[in-house]
Amino acid sequence: MKKLMMLMMLLVLSFVLVACGGSEEGSAPAEGGEGDTPAAEGESAGSGEYVMKIAHAAPAQDDKTENSLQEFKKRVEEATDGRITVETYPASQLGGEREILEGTQLGSIEAHSISTGPYPGVFPEIMVLSIPYLFVNKDVAYEVLDGPFGEKMKELLLEKTGLRLLAWGENGVRHFTNNTNPIRTPEDMKGISFRTMENPAHMAMVEALGGSATPIAYGELYSALQQGVVDGQENPVTNIASMRFYEVQTYATLDGHVYDPHLFAVNNAWFESLPEDLQTILEDEAAAWSEYNRQMSTEQDDGAIETMLESGMEIIELSPEELVPFQEATQSVHDLIKAEAGDEIYNDIMAAVEEAEAAVLN
Repeated sequence: MKKLMMLMMLLVLSFVLVACGGSEEGSAPAEGGEGDTPAAEGESAGSGEYVMKIAHAAPAQDDKTENSLQEFKKRVEEATDGRITVETYPASQLGGEREILEGTQLGSIEAHSISTGPYPGVFPEIMVLSIPYLFVNKDVAYEVLDGPFGEKMKELLLEKTGLRLLAWGENGVRHFTNNTNPIRTPEDMKGISFRTMENPAHMAMVEALGGSATPIAYGELYSALQQGVVDGQENPVTNIASMRFYEVQTYATLDGHVYDPHLFAVNNAWFESLPEDLQTILEDEAAAWSEYNRQMSTEQDDGAIETMLESGMEIIELSPEELVPFQEATQSVHDLIKAEAGDEIYNDIMAAVEEAEAAVLN
């Protein structure tokens, strides 16, 4: 009987030791006790109540997009006391801009900050922002996008795509680079192949100026230039510097043919699933993001040009008089944009630009 009792006690003690050992391996509840609840389905343990994945195609380091989104992440997580966890996915980790746009519409990605490039396929009205030489400077662009016209575009985008535009960010003012010859007149573009975004207005502009246009995903552009698939490309100087295109390009012409915003958009179904207080925080922090994103972009412009010069690129700056032939050569693009986006939205933006110029330039 005594032997049987000893055996039973040893078995009980062994069970207790095994249970305690399992707890030490990490299966014990997180510190905090009764208030803790299991992570929601599809949510990693230790994350907030809601996860906001933000995808983009810009580099993961030393770039205005990721840098500003890291600031957004910090501010949102602090303002929500960790209820929203923000995860950024730079450098096309979740696909190129078209795949990112599609993923946000489907809801597999909560949000993105991408250029207008893939948008015409689902929202042709966006093409009016690609009217060649539309904005004389960034201040005029800000006045238009942050005013009634920009709000109208937000409403149309939500209605037609299910995407809620939280804020207008900045990709930048786009310029031409190439490996063939310096570009000072439209005639200098003849015979040169340029990579463009998947935006019909950008492609039509290059063709109107005498070049040939080839859409290539942003993440594949460096190798395409290196291998001679195309002779040139067009991008803001900050992108030329951060993507190191200066290593595989010889000439840059600062003509400022398009001011290209970044659209900070979110899947509306996900947004509306959030409590109202969290929706308000996201809207407020997105507005703040727009300001410091633009500031970062402008601050990086001068450094980018310096980097390009130090690399040995020849940089051509065009005067207002030298830009006139470029503006005249691209008038046909206006007709294309009106046909795709509609006369109403075209007339609206032209009126908005006129009002903005009167407010900013006078």
